[in-house]
Amino acid sequence: MNIVIDANIALALVVPLPYSSLAAQRVKVWKETEAKILAPVLWGYEIVSELRKALVAQAISPAGASAGLQMLWALNIEQVMPTLALHQSALRWAERLGQRVVYDASYLALTEVLRGEFWTADQPLARNAQQMGEVWVRWIGEDGSRTEICNCSAFSWKCGKIRACV
Repeated sequence: MNIVIDANIALALVVPLPYSSLAAQRVKVWKETEAKILAPVLWGYEIVSELRKALVAQAISPAGASAGLQMLWALNIEQVMPTLALHQSALRWAERLGQRVVYDASYLALTEVLRGEFWTADQPLARNAQQMGEVWVRWIGEDGSRTEICNCSAFSWKCGKIRACV
């Protein structure tokens, strides 16, 4: 099975977030079942950028950020280079989602091409795609174990404190 993983799930393996334990459990299952975990190339940039924000907010130490980055790369998440067709699909997805940018749409476009599942901690994104009939878009909290994990599309690093949801 092909699994496309949102950066917010991977980040939760390194930075303490409300859904970190769920993310760790899910990644463990994927590894045990030998699922192929993939992401668009922008995933790496999103991870490094969010780790930098966590450093500035003093949510993690420089050593923690470095070790976390090494751990995430050791997961061997295949970062897929975009093609013209993938970018065109991302533009269509952004339109369908009503988004100004194509970051989320790039994950959905890749998942659609791979015929896999897309996993995210962004509940509004998952709900929006699911309401369009896209059953392959999955929210990390959908098993019902926690119903209000994340109701936002991005992390907030205000006032020097990490907050997963605003």
